[in-house]
Amino acid sequence: MSGQLRVGGRAPLAGGVGLSWSVAEGSRGRRWRESLDRGGDLIRSLLLETDRNLRPTRLEMATASGLLTLHPDPSEVELHGNVVTASGIRHLRFDWGPDHELLVPGSPACASVTLGRLAGNLDTGGTRTVAMLRIDDALQPSPVAWQVTRIGPAAWSVRSVDGDEERSLSVGPDGLVVLRDTERWPLELE
Repeated sequence: MSGQLRVGGRAPLAGGVGLSWSVAEGSRGRRWRESLDRGGDLIRSLLLETDRNLRPTRLEMATASGLLTLHPDPSEVELHGNVVTASGIRHLRFDWGPDHELLVPGSPACASVTLGRLAGNLDTGGTRTVAMLRIDDALQPSPVAWQVTRIGPAAWSVRSVDGDEERSLSVGPDGLVVLRDTERWPLELE
């Protein structure tokens, strides 16, 4: 990573959903924060921390379903954590390795991290099937596989292997997924 990316912003999404976000880069990596709201009511809050190689080191999510925490074990062969709900705690364990990615639908942070890592080793026109852990707002993580195609230097297509979901994304020169009508602000006072 070069330079220190430290910005935040707001973007309207489909269905009247608003996205507030920030990314702060430091000596250990990046910290991404996102919240989704509809009409001022919070839908989801997310914190994603990555190391300098954009490998996830911690994911925290809060939704109406509860609180989720996930992080890799030191050897990076397992991703573990828990979900805390009104009815108790559910412990989580998943296979994890250097080729696994996190998928949170509607999360530009997760998309930016995945595409940022793939950009270094997937040429334009190339397609790769990527093992992912999909985490929805019900906080029911499930292992999935997605096909990621690099259409151009900044253009990507991502599609679930079963074909149920597909998205086209663009990544800006700062490594962030491009969102329409985004307002951006520096995190520091000028």
